Amino acid sequence: MNFRHYKPLGALFTSVLLASGVYAKDRHPKPDPKDAIEVVGHIPLNSAPVQRFLVTQHYSSYYLYAEREGGKTVTMIDVTKASHPVVLAEVGYPMAGDSLSVVAGTAALVTSRPQIAAQSSPQTMRLMDLSDPQNPKVTREFTGITAMYRDDRRGLIFLANGDGIWILHQALAEDPEIERAYDYYVTYGMSAYPPPK
Repeated sequence: MNFRHYKPLGALFTSVLLASGVYAKDRHPKPDPKDAIEVVGHIPLNSAPVQRFLVTQHYSSYYLYAEREGGKTVTMIDVTKASHPVVLAEVGYPMAGDSLSVVAGTAALVTSRPQIAAQSSPQTMRLMDLSDPQNPKVTREFTGITAMYRDDRRGLIFLANGDGIWILHQALAEDPEIERAYDYYVTYGMSAYPPPK
Protein backbone atom coordinates (compact mmCIF):
# COMPACT_ATOMS: atom_id res chain seq x y z
CA MET A 1 0.00 0.00 0.00
CA ASN A 2 1.42 3.39 -1.01
CA PHE A 3 0.70 6.09 1.61
CA ARG A 4 1.97 8.95 -0.55
CA HIS A 5 -1.47 9.15 -2.18
CA TYR A 6 -3.14 9.72 1.22
CA LYS A 7 -1.07 12.77 2.33
CA PRO A 8 -3.37 15.32 0.61
CA LEU A 9 -6.35 13.61 2.24
CA GLY A 10 -4.66 13.88 5.66
CA ALA A 11 -3.97 17.60 5.11
CA LEU A 12 -7.60 18.15 4.10
CA PHE A 13 -8.82 16.28 7.19
CA THR A 14 -6.53 18.41 9.44
CA SER A 15 -7.82 21.63 7.85
CA VAL A 16 -11.43 20.56 8.42
CA LEU A 17 -10.70 19.80 12.08
CA LEU A 18 -9.00 23.19 12.61
CA ALA A 19 -11.82 25.07 10.88
CA SER A 20 -14.46 23.24 12.90
CA GLY A 21 -12.59 24.20 16.07
CA VAL A 22 -12.70 27.90 15.11
CA TYR A 23 -16.42 27.75 14.28
CA ALA A 24 -17.20 25.71 17.40
CA LYS A 25 -15.72 28.52 19.49
CA ASP A 26 -18.26 30.93 17.97
CA ARG A 27 -21.20 28.69 18.93
CA HIS A 28 -20.43 29.25 22.60
CA PRO A 29 -19.47 32.92 22.75
CA LYS A 30 -17.70 34.29 25.77
CA PRO A 31 -19.47 36.98 27.80
CA ASP A 32 -18.77 40.49 26.57
CA PRO A 33 -15.46 41.78 27.92
CA LYS A 34 -15.70 44.69 30.36
CA ASP A 35 -13.60 47.76 30.94
CA ALA A 36 -12.35 47.86 34.51
CA ILE A 37 -10.83 50.00 37.23
CA GLU A 38 -9.80 47.81 40.13
CA VAL A 39 -7.66 47.97 43.27
CA VAL A 40 -4.34 46.21 42.72
CA GLY A 41 -2.31 47.46 45.69
CA HIS A 42 -2.61 49.12 49.10
CA ILE A 43 -0.15 50.64 51.58
CA PRO A 44 -1.44 51.35 55.08
CA LEU A 45 -0.07 54.61 56.51
CA ASN A 46 -0.49 55.86 60.05
CA SER A 47 0.96 59.35 59.97
CA ALA A 48 -0.26 62.70 58.62
CA PRO A 49 -2.57 62.63 55.58
CA VAL A 50 -1.08 62.65 52.08
CA GLN A 51 -1.74 65.93 50.28
CA ARG A 52 0.03 65.39 46.97
CA PHE A 53 1.62 62.72 44.76
CA LEU A 54 4.51 62.97 42.31
CA VAL A 55 5.55 60.05 40.09
CA THR A 56 8.89 59.41 38.40
CA GLN A 57 11.02 56.67 36.87
CA HIS A 58 14.62 55.59 37.51
CA TYR A 59 15.89 53.01 34.97
CA SER A 60 13.20 50.30 35.06
CA SER A 61 11.87 51.29 38.51
CA TYR A 62 8.89 53.57 39.15
CA TYR A 63 8.67 55.73 42.27
CA LEU A 64 5.72 57.44 43.91
CA TYR A 65 6.47 60.38 46.20
CA ALA A 66 3.66 61.01 48.68
CA GLU A 67 3.95 64.47 50.26
CA ARG A 68 2.40 64.78 53.71
CA GLU A 69 0.28 67.47 55.31
CA GLY A 70 2.18 70.56 56.37
CA GLY A 71 5.13 69.79 54.07
CA LYS A 72 7.06 68.12 56.88
CA THR A 73 7.77 64.74 55.28
CA VAL A 74 7.56 62.81 52.04
CA THR A 75 7.21 59.04 51.68
CA MET A 76 9.15 57.42 48.82
CA ILE A 77 7.44 54.27 47.50
CA ASP A 78 8.61 51.81 44.83
CA VAL A 79 5.54 51.11 42.65
CA THR A 80 7.35 49.15 39.93
CA LYS A 81 5.11 46.21 40.80
CA ALA A 82 1.84 48.01 41.47
CA SER A 83 0.38 44.96 43.22
CA HIS A 84 3.35 44.85 45.63
CA PRO A 85 4.32 48.45 46.49
CA VAL A 86 7.30 48.90 48.81
CA VAL A 87 7.85 51.90 51.12
CA LEU A 88 11.52 52.82 50.69
CA ALA A 89 11.85 55.81 52.99
CA GLU A 90 10.10 58.44 55.05
CA VAL A 91 12.13 61.60 54.43
CA GLY A 92 12.01 64.81 56.46
CA TYR A 93 12.65 68.13 54.74
CA PRO A 94 15.72 70.19 55.71
CA MET A 95 13.57 73.18 56.69
CA ALA A 96 10.02 73.33 58.02
CA GLY A 97 7.57 74.32 55.29
CA ASP A 98 9.69 72.95 52.42
CA SER A 99 7.91 71.20 49.58
CA LEU A 100 8.74 69.07 46.54
CA SER A 101 8.90 71.06 43.35
CA VAL A 102 10.22 68.41 40.91
CA VAL A 103 11.22 64.75 41.21
CA ALA A 104 13.48 62.95 38.73
CA GLY A 105 14.13 59.33 39.62
CA THR A 106 15.89 59.37 42.98
CA ALA A 107 16.60 63.13 42.88
CA ALA A 108 14.27 65.89 44.04
CA LEU A 109 14.14 69.65 43.82
CA VAL A 110 12.83 71.06 47.10
CA THR A 111 11.56 74.60 47.45
CA SER A 112 10.85 76.74 50.50
CA ARG A 113 7.61 77.96 48.95
CA PRO A 114 4.80 75.45 49.52
CA GLN A 115 3.66 73.73 46.30
CA ILE A 116 0.56 72.33 47.98
CA ALA A 117 -2.58 74.38 47.55
CA ALA A 118 -4.81 74.94 50.52
CA GLN A 119 -6.51 71.65 51.19
CA SER A 120 -10.17 71.44 50.34
CA SER A 121 -12.31 69.09 52.35
CA PRO A 122 -11.70 65.36 51.76
CA GLN A 123 -13.73 63.79 48.97
CA THR A 124 -15.59 60.53 48.47
CA MET A 125 -14.80 58.58 45.30
CA ARG A 126 -16.70 55.59 43.96
CA LEU A 127 -15.80 52.92 41.45
CA MET A 128 -18.81 52.33 39.22
CA ASP A 129 -19.69 49.60 36.74
CA LEU A 130 -21.53 51.23 33.83
CA SER A 131 -21.44 48.21 31.50
CA ASP A 132 -25.24 48.14 31.78
CA PRO A 133 -26.05 51.88 31.58
CA GLN A 134 -29.65 51.29 32.67
CA ASN A 135 -28.45 49.64 35.91
CA PRO A 136 -25.20 51.26 37.08
CA LYS A 137 -23.55 49.70 40.14
CA VAL A 138 -21.15 51.10 42.73
CA THR A 139 -18.47 48.43 43.14
CA ARG A 140 -16.27 50.20 45.71
CA GLU A 141 -16.25 53.44 47.70
CA PHE A 142 -13.31 55.41 49.09
CA THR A 143 -14.10 58.07 51.69
CA GLY A 144 -11.89 60.87 53.00
CA ILE A 145 -9.70 61.14 49.87
CA THR A 146 -7.03 63.81 50.42
CA ALA A 147 -4.92 63.27 47.26
CA MET A 148 -5.25 61.70 43.83
CA TYR A 149 -2.88 61.20 40.89
CA ARG A 150 -3.30 59.49 37.49
CA ASP A 151 -0.34 57.82 35.78
CA ASP A 152 -1.84 57.43 32.30
CA ARG A 153 1.34 55.90 30.92
CA ARG A 154 0.95 52.83 33.13
CA GLY A 155 -2.83 52.97 33.57
CA LEU A 156 -2.54 53.54 37.33
CA ILE A 157 -4.49 55.77 39.71
CA PHE A 158 -3.20 56.62 43.20
CA LEU A 159 -5.62 57.63 45.97
CA ALA A 160 -4.82 58.59 49.57
CA ASN A 161 -7.15 58.56 52.57
CA GLY A 162 -7.02 57.69 56.27
CA ASP A 163 -6.57 53.99 55.39
CA GLY A 164 -3.39 54.69 53.41
CA ILE A 165 -2.55 54.75 49.71
CA TRP A 166 -4.65 52.79 47.23
CA ILE A 167 -3.28 51.78 43.84
CA LEU A 168 -5.89 51.24 41.15
CA HIS A 169 -5.36 49.90 37.64
CA GLN A 170 -7.50 50.92 34.70
CA ALA A 171 -7.84 48.51 31.76
CA LEU A 172 -9.88 48.62 28.59
CA ALA A 173 -11.41 45.34 27.44
CA GLU A 174 -10.04 43.66 24.33
CA ASP A 175 -12.18 44.15 21.22
CA PRO A 176 -13.76 40.74 20.38
CA GLU A 177 -13.53 41.46 16.63
CA ILE A 178 -9.78 42.03 16.87
CA GLU A 179 -9.39 38.83 18.92
CA ARG A 180 -11.33 36.84 16.28
CA ALA A 181 -9.22 38.29 13.47
CA TYR A 182 -6.04 37.43 15.37
CA ASP A 183 -7.23 33.86 16.07
CA TYR A 184 -8.06 33.46 12.39
CA TYR A 185 -4.66 34.80 11.37
CA VAL A 186 -2.84 32.44 13.77
CA THR A 187 -4.85 29.46 12.50
CA TYR A 188 -4.72 30.18 8.78
CA GLY A 189 -1.92 32.71 8.30
CA MET A 190 -2.07 35.17 5.44
CA SER A 191 -5.01 34.17 3.33
CA ALA A 192 -6.86 35.50 0.32
CA TYR A 193 -10.10 34.83 2.17
CA PRO A 194 -11.40 37.19 4.87
CA PRO A 195 -12.27 35.77 8.29
CA PRO A 196 -15.87 34.56 8.69
CA LYS A 197 -18.36 37.08 10.09
